[in-house]
Amino acid sequence: MEPLGLKWGLLTLLLMSTHKANQMPSEPEMAEQLYKKLLKRQRAEQLAAIKSFQKVHSYEKQFHMINLIAEKVFTIIQDSRAIIEASPFIPGVSEFPLDDTIRDALSNIIENTALFAEIILRFPDISVSVLKTNNNWDVLLQWGIAYCHQVKYLLDSSTIKVLSLVSQELYYVPRDPNYINPYRKAQEDQIKQEEVEVVTSRQKKKKKLKKGPRLHEEF
Repeated sequence: MEPLGLKWGLLTLLLMSTHKANQMPSEPEMAEQLYKKLLKRQRAEQLAAIKSFQKVHSYEKQFHMINLIAEKVFTIIQDSRAIIEASPFIPGVSEFPLDDTIRDALSNIIENTALFAEIILRFPDISVSVLKTNNNWDVLLQWGIAYCHQVKYLLDSSTIKVLSLVSQELYYVPRDPNYINPYRKAQEDQIKQEEVEVVTSRQKKKKKLKKGPRLHEEF
């Protein structure tokens, strides 16, 4: 059984905020540049945590963990949406927010939307099943992705790509004719490779059995 401490430690890491109030300078332009760096670092830490989670091969454990993450993620996004929509901050128009409450809400929306997008791409079947358990989650995810596109000047290219891929994966937008979920394909390739290895192993065993001791006739 997976240790409870490990489970909650992973969940905490996944949902950790990028910024600290005392790290942010007072000038909007400087604060924005620093935020981009902190966001990039946070995304790297999220990816490392997700890769660690991929080592859990039990479907039940993966489903339970993704459901827990979804509950946290979408509660945070919903609360942060209310704050950001009530604030004077307008993406692409306003300067980067220096107000802690607004900046926290902005960060929470970006980080948690990107996080769950990554999870969907790596665990598409489980994630879709989890989303179907709560229609509001699907609505919040669509809103979060749309909002992230409005503030894409804060995002690095890899995060923008992930959001584009997950929008196609979930059919929020029409799929490109050449669309492929690279993580689903990698999983399928791995399964095929494992099946080939099993067949090859069986064939080798059969050959060994056929080669048993032979009686040599003398003439």
